[in-house]
Amino acid sequence: MGYFHAMSWRIHSTVPYPLLREEETVRSLRDAGVGPEIYFSADCLDALTPGDAEKTAESLRKAGFRSLSFHAPFRDVWPGAQDEEARRFAVRRISQAIALAPVFRPEGVVVHGGYFGWLFDFHAEQWLASASRSFGELAEAAEKADTRLFVENVFDEAPDHLVRLHEAVGSPRLRYCFDPGHAALFSQVPLHRWAEAFGKGIGLMHVHDNRGQRDDHLPVGEGSLNYRGVLLSVLDAGARPILTVEPHRKEHFSRSVEGLQAILKTIP
Repeated sequence: MGYFHAMSWRIHSTVPYPLLREEETVRSLRDAGVGPEIYFSADCLDALTPGDAEKTAESLRKAGFRSLSFHAPFRDVWPGAQDEEARRFAVRRISQAIALAPVFRPEGVVVHGGYFGWLFDFHAEQWLASASRSFGELAEAAEKADTRLFVENVFDEAPDHLVRLHEAVGSPRLRYCFDPGHAALFSQVPLHRWAEAFGKGIGLMHVHDNRGQRDDHLPVGEGSLNYRGVLLSVLDAGARPILTVEPHRKEHFSRSVEGLQAILKTIP
């Protein structure tokens, strides 16, 4: 399988788990030299049997995929919830995805941090107290499953509290998923400052574009983000993460990969 390597970059693409059962999906990924970032929805996890998971994982190995990642469920999943039952639910739900790691052998599991300023009345310490407990428990689960966690910025206005979370948990299993598209929408902090704050801890980066108004998930180069500049900032910070394109429409897949590869070829 001819994985694209420009300065040893690994490229993944988001793929909902059910689509991996379609030959067209697997063929498109393989032909592009791209590994899947498998998204497990809550419904998918509840319906998934051990036999089905083993069968799918084995089919991916036989197809030649050497690098893949997971994205844990995030809808109604709040690891920093103040309600203890809600927090425990979030840990249980995310742990369902982590438990599949020994079967698929992903390089890590993307997890939303779950901080939203308006929801927590802009008191990040309230979120941090609960989130630290949740991610501590999740890091232990990741240790047992021999995988890593990549905590992703979504509605975060600054990287500070995610850095504090990383420090509070203190586990080598916890790293960052830097999402410049989200940062461009929800943060006033320049994107290079995010890269500097996360530094070598950036294990994975989501790559999708937008025009500054909504989370469009456009192919790279079709929005307003300067991804070449972002990638150079990430390199300057000492990281060389997995790069995951996130097309939300099938017709955007090839344009997303081609747009990213075009940029990578310009980076010395």
